[in-house]
Amino acid sequence: MSLKVSTVGIIGGGQLGMFLAHSCSKLGLRVFVYSDSKKVPAEKYADKMFYGSFEDIESLKIFSSEVDLITYEFENVSTEALKKLKRKKIYPPISALTISQDRKKEKQFFSKNKINHAGIGLLNKKQNLKKLESLIQYPVIIKTTRFGYDGKGQALVQNTKNLKRQWKENKYQDCIIERKINLKEEVSVICARDIKQNFYFYPTFANVHKDHILFETTSPSNIDAKIEGELLKISRRIITKLNYIGLLTIEFFLDKENNIFVNEIAPRVHNSGHITLDNANISQFELHIRAITGKKILKPKILKKGLMRNLIGNEIKKVSRIKYMRRYKGFKKSIKYDYGKKIVKGGRKMGHINFIS
Repeated sequence: MSLKVSTVGIIGGGQLGMFLAHSCSKLGLRVFVYSDSKKVPAEKYADKMFYGSFEDIESLKIFSSEVDLITYEFENVSTEALKKLKRKKIYPPISALTISQDRKKEKQFFSKNKINHAGIGLLNKKQNLKKLESLIQYPVIIKTTRFGYDGKGQALVQNTKNLKRQWKENKYQDCIIERKINLKEEVSVICARDIKQNFYFYPTFANVHKDHILFETTSPSNIDAKIEGELLKISRRIITKLNYIGLLTIEFFLDKENNIFVNEIAPRVHNSGHITLDNANISQFELHIRAITGKKILKPKILKKGLMRNLIGNEIKKVSRIKYMRRYKGFKKSIKYDYGKKIVKGGRKMGHINFIS
């Protein structure tokens, strides 16, 4: 089965779009990028740029008319806009994107498919908080159901008074209440399913966050083999139930008793997979492009132990110092990636370093 693709369209011009565009170029594909702003990282490898709002249907239709298929680099794409394009070849599928954009729908999907998660219930304007109080054992985490990433829209609360105050600060948006996990480890599974319905899995990645932003990823994670097998089994169930095409990232929590909780799904390439640029036989970006275009795929393998360190804000100016920190001395090689963003902001991902054994 071949799609006979010559031009791939990517919605989003950030660093993920940049790496996807680079993979397209390496595979001999033309790549057109649609961005809502100029001077973005993906311009570096794009054959053609399109600019406009992500909800501008007419601009998106013009973009869509010039490509063979469409993919995207982030979740906050308007699903309604994508549906109006009336394109069959949008990967990952809009149905999966719709679930991942809304934590309520995401938790419902997990529950329906008997996948363990930390959700307690939904807090909204119609549902009285008192109905949830009997289920809540503090502390808990409150998260807005939409537009939350890198810790945005979520907070740890210690009692009902704190919960009410935080909900007010969230402007009474619909929110999910989650148990606070007695956390042992955070891991991600990056997997893919191609247009022929073949499955591909990387060994799990171990992640460390600081201030809700990914700080480091270790690959492979070196977790217990039995737990690893269970994580991959759950991931296979999720990607199958979503009837998915493309690369999917699934974030998990492990508690101190080794219980597994699914945190969330991301229908795209992921920050924790950046290490595959240098320690695997195929990067997550190339795997995604091959999966959606019908090109041959080798089974993903980790060739060397690696660690990815994010460069946040002003850290992009401190690479020399970071590279030679004691914690990284055991690695033989380091590769710096600068995303080329012109404005440095606190909390903004400006680049990363891959350390390879």
